[in-house]
Amino acid sequence: MGQHHLSKRNASPNGHVTHPLPDTHLNLTMDQIMTIPTSSTAFTAQGTIPSNLASQAADSEIDPCDIAESVMPDLVFGDLSQDDEQWVRTHTVTCNYCANILHGLEEVCTALDDCSDNVCEQAAERRPSSTLCLGIPEARYGFMETPVGDVLVATSDRGVVEVSYLDHTGPYESLRELEQRGYLVYERQARVGPVVDQLREYFAHERQVFDLSVDLCGVTDFTRSVLEHTNHIPYGKVQTYGDVAGAIGKPKASRAVGNALGRNPVPVIIPCHRVILSSGAMGWYTGGPEIKRALLGIEGVSYGGREQAAQTSLGIER
Repeated sequence: MGQHHLSKRNASPNGHVTHPLPDTHLNLTMDQIMTIPTSSTAFTAQGTIPSNLASQAADSEIDPCDIAESVMPDLVFGDLSQDDEQWVRTHTVTCNYCANILHGLEEVCTALDDCSDNVCEQAAERRPSSTLCLGIPEARYGFMETPVGDVLVATSDRGVVEVSYLDHTGPYESLRELEQRGYLVYERQARVGPVVDQLREYFAHERQVFDLSVDLCGVTDFTRSVLEHTNHIPYGKVQTYGDVAGAIGKPKASRAVGNALGRNPVPVIIPCHRVILSSGAMGWYTGGPEIKRALLGIEGVSYGGREQAAQTSLGIER
């Protein structure tokens, strides 16, 4: 056990043990007072932090406990050098007195940190939403990795509002589109967790139907009607652009249907990849033909020779 030099500790009237301050000489000259500290001395908001604690503790005239206790606040706040921190912690291994002081100080700091975190979280929860204050909806976004590349996912209070292929459109473009649709955007990865979970299940062949609400705020009535019909095309089945146009009462609007599907803000969840050309070719897709082929492959739809023939006749596919 380390020697504590208990003779240096004085008992106060209330029974607490105190440490006398080291002797100091008050008859210093002004030059001595104004001496510039050496590089071995560090400064913090609290004052000067001693360095080379091990060498100071080796002095037979100095109680190591006094040194350890004087720098414990600096240790807790991370202001000590690595060597000095190591010396203090090694000292507390052999000195229960100092170990108890350090443990108590760390517990107090942890409790204060927890209180601060709780206050911040409660304040965030009480923060009035922009929807409530300004009538502007919020979109919280996050990211995920998929077999077809990185994806940005965003949700509002009404449901999924955005799924973007980042290899096709960068994150800034996707967020700008959300803002153009009238949303205030915030990065909140935890808020998109349920959407990310279901998308992962889909890509792992573990989900065929999404159990998610969708927010189509900002799209035109025609696009909404196209997307609402497309959302009911079954897993593993395909329809043509003409089929969709006829189903919404616009049999001559095949090209317009294709344009509307190209503006689908939530691909995969609203399965616009299940809509193909009447020739049997896949047609255009917002994430590119490779992603459309991959999504259809997940659902067991394969083109093979039919697709190759369509590429030759129409020059649409690569």
